[in-house]
Amino acid sequence: MLVTPARPVWAAKDQAARPAADAPGAVFSRLAAAFEAGDASALAALVHREGLAVTDHGERSSEYSPSQAVYYFKNLFQGQRTLLFAYKMTQDDVDGGRARAMAEWKRRRVDSDRVVELQIVLVLALDDGRWRLSEINMIR
Repeated sequence: MLVTPARPVWAAKDQAARPAADAPGAVFSRLAAAFEAGDASALAALVHREGLAVTDHGERSSEYSPSQAVYYFKNLFQGQRTLLFAYKMTQDDVDGGRARAMAEWKRRRVDSDRVVELQIVLVLALDDGRWRLSEINMIR
């Protein structure tokens, strides 16, 4: 009787060769879906355990722990809804444990017809073998 493991068993010396649980592209897809849905909890669940650095239009920078990130995202979506969230480019080669993507984000205020357009750079970093959101840089 031949028994094969359901998933690979990695020796301690092979930990560096172990593949990431999720490819960056899959995480970028989940981020886009959460932005489109205005789902603060889904976005917060993808935050790196060391936190999230947010730069707002190059003017101010803030850092949020994973538990604080849900409140950041709730505040971000409050009073507006996403019209479009589309990647302009995503990084195909992952270098140094980081992956980047640039997206266009159009949203409308619920109390007016005003449309706000932003360019966003999202940065993923490896976190115990999984890709997690570590930075958001908003550009007007």
